Amino acid sequence: MSILTNLEIKYNLKPIEMAKELGISKSYYSMLRSGDRPISKNIAIQLKNQFGVKFDDSLCPAVHVGKTEKSDQQPTLPRTG
Repeated sequence: MSILTNLEIKYNLKPIEMAKELGISKSYYSMLRSGDRPISKNIAIQLKNQFGVKFDDSLCPAVHVGKTEKSDQQPTLPRTG
């Protein structure tokens, strides 16, 4: 069961109501709910602010809220002779 489905059950909300709470269309919410689209950082922040949902790297690495990593270095490939 997805985190969105769990929230619907916990707060007794229908999918259309969840979509409205998040400010997104019902069709986009449906794609998020089914896993067809990943949860964006903006949606993750809304879930955190409105429902207290906490994401971590192991659950949803692409949307880990509050963590930004920047690397100025390019990966180096081993030289082959």
